[in-house]
Amino acid sequence: MKKALVLYSGGKDSLLSTVLLIEQGYQVYLVHYDNSFEIGSRNIKNGIKRLKEKYGDDTVKFVGIQKIDAIFRELIKDFYNTKANIIANDFGNISISQFNCLSCRLSMYIQSIILCKQLGITDVVDGARISQKFAIEQNEMLDLFTLLFKKYKINLLLPVKNLSDDFQEKNDLLIRGIIPKANEAQCLLGMPLKNNSLDKDILDATIKVYKDFLFPKIDLLIKRYLNVNMGEKYL
Repeated sequence: MKKALVLYSGGKDSLLSTVLLIEQGYQVYLVHYDNSFEIGSRNIKNGIKRLKEKYGDDTVKFVGIQKIDAIFRELIKDFYNTKANIIANDFGNISISQFNCLSCRLSMYIQSIILCKQLGITDVVDGARISQKFAIEQNEMLDLFTLLFKKYKINLLLPVKNLSDDFQEKNDLLIRGIIPKANEAQCLLGMPLKNNSLDKDILDATIKVYKDFLFPKIDLLIKRYLNVNMGEKYL
């Protein structure tokens, strides 16, 4: 069977993404990332249990809950100590919440690259959706993330990227006999965007922060942590 590493939050997006990959003949390896700023990580065990009961232990593997706080701290430390006027001058009008989400998601991707190298996996699955209106889940950023994985000979798969209808998402799960119940952890760093709208200034600044500030750190972090136990915990 083909193998895919799934970033599993426990929410409906990652749940449906997992199911769609299984239907394509993949053996899925679910991993949940803990940045130490979330609550309810163990809630995901309910969704994992349901997937295993439906598709079997041979198809659904659980890698564990992996800590990414060390990588996250490496990414944010210089930015957090920079004055707001300098940030605005160098990068533009990025919001604090979108910077946190960008750094956290990139921490997940860095650790996913490390896991793929360790497990011999070449496909990574993320339940990102453009309609969620996060800067990191817009096409411009998803294209950059795709190129990042490609650099390490890994494919980034985005099965629900263009899904815009929450009702349809629930039905897509129901028709497969899966109750569309979210069991995801709650992150305390990310905040919903005001009026659920994405300002172009925020998106442009997010892209610039990624390219100019975060991207140059990635190679070093992967090399540093490739052979380090990241403090994984198993349910």
